[in-house]
Amino acid sequence: MWAAESLPPAMYTFIVLDVIAVGLRTFVRTRMSKSFGYDDWAMCGALIGYITLCVLTFVSINNGYGSDEVKPEWNPVTAVKFFVASTLAYVIVVYVAKISVALVLYRIAVTNKPIRLLLVISMGVLTVWTIVTTLIVAFQCTPLSLAWGEGTGTCLPAYVLANTGYSISAMDIASSFLYAGLPILLLRGVQLSTKMKASIIVLLGFGIVSSIATVIRLKYLIDVANLKSATGVEAANAYLTTFVYSVTELGLTIFTASLAALRPLLKFVPFGSSTNNGYGHSGYGHTNKKSELRSAMGPPVKLDDLDTSGSQEHIIPQGHIQKETQYRVEYSNV
Repeated sequence: MWAAESLPPAMYTFIVLDVIAVGLRTFVRTRMSKSFGYDDWAMCGALIGYITLCVLTFVSINNGYGSDEVKPEWNPVTAVKFFVASTLAYVIVVYVAKISVALVLYRIAVTNKPIRLLLVISMGVLTVWTIVTTLIVAFQCTPLSLAWGEGTGTCLPAYVLANTGYSISAMDIASSFLYAGLPILLLRGVQLSTKMKASIIVLLGFGIVSSIATVIRLKYLIDVANLKSATGVEAANAYLTTFVYSVTELGLTIFTASLAALRPLLKFVPFGSSTNNGYGHSGYGHTNKKSELRSAMGPPVKLDDLDTSGSQEHIIPQGHIQKETQYRVEYSNV
């Protein structure tokens, strides 16, 4: 029962964190950088899908899914129906979130055709993998209603579902490490400070954090593979246990992927970066010095209002910097 009790707090936590992160990402892209793109649409779609997944799981748990007790207010059929729907939603939302991360890197790699090609291939592999795993989950029983105890037919063995879970975990870990490592190649040779490169790599590489939950989930997938039946209370508890880590992994993926777009907000932090963008104290001081120098030079003067017969001596007001240019032309007989 610990899984059924652990899921709601985890889902509440990540719904709040993800709504804040994606909301700030949307604000930065629409108001500050004016660069809201396909990757942002994909991440907003992933957030909506994640909230939908959580709602489906809430309904399933509140109807007694995974419980060995029977209460009059519970509907076991509804519980299994909504859990199967939440599993399908999980497979699809993971795909959308990964595509969003890939599209971010695709936008960055404007001039790097090999990396763009690699990203296109990876997105193609993710698409095929998602279609296959979705079909396996959707047709785990024939008819699907057999999964919640209605009708007669056959269901896939538990080890098939476990192997599907292994493939999901393997693809998730591989894509996380791929997308976390590509920023290092993208920034190689770019004229940025080491501190700036490090901050960008860290922000874009946070996706590896979500893989920790994926690795832990592998342990519980072994329990699913050893199930004698793909249905029943024992199977439901095993599925819920793996789902705790699935929800955590997906919540972390959306949260960390959104952090990469929040770097412009550092200028509102008092101890922010001191780059040439004017973030931080040294940047502001440099800007103030330039402003003082401009005011000391006096108001701007139009060249058309001056007598240019004396070369360029009146471009700057008297008493300040002056520049005089003289030309000498000589002719010689060839």
